[in-house]
Amino acid sequence: MASLYDHVVSLGRGCQPAHQIRRIRGIELAHVFDWIVTTDRGLVAHITSNLDGFFGRGTLVHGPEDCVIDRATGTKFIHEFPKGSDLDAKHAEHAERFAHLVARWRAMLASQRRVLFVRQHGWDEDRRGSAVRLRDAIAQQAPELRFAILYLTAYSDDDPSWGEAQIINRCLIQPDPYDWKGDDAAWQRLLDEAGSRATSISGIVESSDAR
Repeated sequence: MASLYDHVVSLGRGCQPAHQIRRIRGIELAHVFDWIVTTDRGLVAHITSNLDGFFGRGTLVHGPEDCVIDRATGTKFIHEFPKGSDLDAKHAEHAERFAHLVARWRAMLASQRRVLFVRQHGWDEDRRGSAVRLRDAIAQQAPELRFAILYLTAYSDDDPSWGEAQIINRCLIQPDPYDWKGDDAAWQRLLDEAGSRATSISGIVESSDAR
């Protein structure tokens, strides 16, 4: 996939964006939000705090359906804590890995790299507002970063652009019957388009012809 961006990074809401970015881009580099489940407002809270206390043992509790969640944001850690597992033991097993991912996130946000973030909308009724809050949270934490957000919803009326700077909003078709991995063709099209299209993002090359 030709791209104007140095990195394409999943912001969840779950595993589907990370899976498709890896499949299409052929990369294995992990990022902190790849394989966890985040609410729209919870994600913004994590970013606004610069991941302060992220995956701290004191923030983790058993939530609905025996999932381990972050108490403040509702973020679910499904893969790290299989049902019936010992919370303390599993936290100790994964704490160092998450510390590395947090450090990687902070280093990226402190850089001047060109990043395409990919967010599959969660459950907030205000889809556009959620996208704007996410953009503003990243911009506040990363004033030098050159970024855009490919913001994907389940609604066809979100295909026309909202006209929001640094946000590429599109409808993402899901397979029927549903598959957590998503529709490969739909993802290929959307990532190719977002990675090579002209943008209005300050500091990023305006056209793929000018790379």
